[in-house]
Amino acid sequence: MSGMNAYMARAIVDRTLYAEETVRAFGAATDINTLTPTFVDSSPNFWVAVTESRFILIGEASGKATSHRLAEPQVLELRKKLFAGGWLRFDPAGLGPELGLALLKVDKKLMRALEAALAGRAQAKPLPKESTTYSVEVVKNPAYLVSLIGEESHVLVCDTCGGYCGEVVDGEAQQQSECTACLRQI
Repeated sequence: MSGMNAYMARAIVDRTLYAEETVRAFGAATDINTLTPTFVDSSPNFWVAVTESRFILIGEASGKATSHRLAEPQVLELRKKLFAGGWLRFDPAGLGPELGLALLKVDKKLMRALEAALAGRAQAKPLPKESTTYSVEVVKNPAYLVSLIGEESHVLVCDTCGGYCGEVVDGEAQQQSECTACLRQI
């Protein structure tokens, strides 16, 4: 994986953690499903982490984390491949192979860690009720979007972890109910 190393990815994960949470599995993954649309990330390379409560996915291209409560994704399962690790099938909304299914190729070491971390997924520990605040950040838009939405956008970022919390549209903050990275309530 180029661009982002394990230390940088782990630092992003660590910023999202709650006081009682620990990382049970962490490592690099590559999405091998070429049908999956990549809206935010133009790279198929990701970092994945699993805690007692969450599945965290960090896109190499965006450098942003997205969290899912362990029991929520429609599909979050391992498929072993003989001698070479395997795949982590991930489809948060159950949209299928052409719209939402990621087939994340993982090595043997991460596969073993994921097996243990995902074993009790249905009985995952709930996240504590915590809230956060947000700040407005100016983001330069990619060249292909400048003609559509202008040179820059204003997004709402979590003051706790730096995750995405919403955006400013026509001068008005449109916040989400929770941060996409740490899942704290806004």
